[in-house]
Amino acid sequence: MADSYYLVIRGKKYDRRMVELADGLTAGRGDGRISINDAKNLLRIVKDSNTYSQVEKQTMEYIRRRYKFTKEGDELFRTEIRKWAASKRGTKSVKATPSKSKGRVKQNAAIVAPTAVAAAASPMENPGAALRHDEPRGSALKEILFALFLLVAIAALFYFIVYKSGCVKPAAPQAPATAEIAKPPEPVAPAAATAQPAMAEPAKPVATVAPVSTDLTAFIEKSQISFIAEKTELTPAGTKALDELAQKIKSEKIKIQITGHTCSLGPKSLNQEISVNRAKIVKEALVARGVDAASLEVRGVAETEPVGDNKTVAGRVANRRVNFKVIK
Repeated sequence: MADSYYLVIRGKKYDRRMVELADGLTAGRGDGRISINDAKNLLRIVKDSNTYSQVEKQTMEYIRRRYKFTKEGDELFRTEIRKWAASKRGTKSVKATPSKSKGRVKQNAAIVAPTAVAAAASPMENPGAALRHDEPRGSALKEILFALFLLVAIAALFYFIVYKSGCVKPAAPQAPATAEIAKPPEPVAPAAATAQPAMAEPAKPVATVAPVSTDLTAFIEKSQISFIAEKTELTPAGTKALDELAQKIKSEKIKIQITGHTCSLGPKSLNQEISVNRAKIVKEALVARGVDAASLEVRGVAETEPVGDNKTVAGRVANRRVNFKVIK
């Protein structure tokens, strides 16, 4: 696990995912500086772990020394890191507070408990309090008796009104139902002897779709679009490959499955989202180039179908891809 998540440089441990992301954000892109959007991506990786350990602190310092930032990116990066570190320190101090308050509550309860027990054990010392305690019981009993009396009075009144006044009349006897006399079935006229049997219509020929050529299938399934770490945008090389693929398949009656992949670094839920978005970006690009949208279906499999070893940089780069499969 240590080889997967840490990068050791001159005896110090650094967060491998953050260093590789910084490499991907600066290598061969723009002026080679980390912009404000790139800084936000780096910050998101720190906050995903919900901690700010010594390794992450060293990684932040290493990235600020080794890579160039734009003015806006550097200001955002420094400000947000300070806020994040302060929030983690504040959380630790707040967690220590409840234990002290619990101790004070227990101490107060210990002081109050003997007083309450003494008062309960000697009710004769305060006869007024005993009388006040007995008063609610008599009031409650009176209320219960009054409610029962009221219910009995309502029931008696209902009985005299409904039954003695003749409001309810006995139901009139119903006349017995007379059995219906069964009628004999009407005779069915026989079919005419001269009726001719219906002629079945000849079956219509079913249109067949010409199979996709072996060469075209091989070309489609060999095509692959690569992506930068944590990114879903197409690179210039990926755009060129999609131009060629769209030119070959837009006039074909064919169904293609587009699958997005990621490397193993990062949370599985985030990798799943990135893989689906990569497949959708490729589909939209093909539709914009004239390919029928109904002939394309997308799916994302995160890091579950690797083609390279995720323990190496080269293997992780190979796994950040989109590939194609002919399914009809």
